[in-house]
Amino acid sequence: MKLKTIFIFLFLLACTSANNLEEPTQFSGVLIEVNFKTTSEGELKLKSNDKIYKFHAKNLDLDFLTINHLNQHMLLGDPINISAIKKNNNWEIIKIYDLDGTVHVE
Repeated sequence: MKLKTIFIFLFLLACTSANNLEEPTQFSGVLIEVNFKTTSEGELKLKSNDKIYKFHAKNLDLDFLTINHLNQHMLLGDPINISAIKKNNNWEIIKIYDLDGTVHVE
């Protein structure tokens, strides 16, 4: 009986944790800064609706060409979309994609 109670408790705990997952917020705008120290860690600043948002890019699968493409977006003023979640008061990137749906990072 004790094992059954523990199982039910763990199941309820797992369900509660799954329901607390935050949905990503979608942003559209123009990149005003692309700053990467390495291909797996950097920051982006996006101007959207007259507000500037700072995004942290950690452990993303970026390569040199993708970072250069993001710089190209910034230099040309081409709009881009970013999906991010707020963790520890910072926006963490989940996905970066063009307006036509072409995904750069996921």
